[in-house]
Amino acid sequence: MSIFPYVYYMISSFHITNDEKQIALYAGMVTSAFAFAEFSTGVMWGRLSDKVGRKPILLMGLAGTGISMIVFGFSPNLTTALIARALGGLLNG
Repeated sequence: MSIFPYVYYMISSFHITNDEKQIALYAGMVTSAFAFAEFSTGVMWGRLSDKVGRKPILLMGLAGTGISMIVFGFSPNLTTALIARALGGLLNG
């Protein structure tokens, strides 16, 4: 689920700034929130999948990604978008 094609326009629609460089900075923050959160919980999900099993963890990751993308799609502001992307990374580590 790639957000790269439209994240710039989404950030622009929040009307935070008119400066294109600042919009690109905020778009980078939204994009990297997922990767940072995923990095921070990857080992935990791996250990949990060793104990519980792969299939339940994969299903939980899939559900978490779906929910976070819905929240991200309906985000009215930058804070909600950042939280939604981080939630997706946390639940998909």
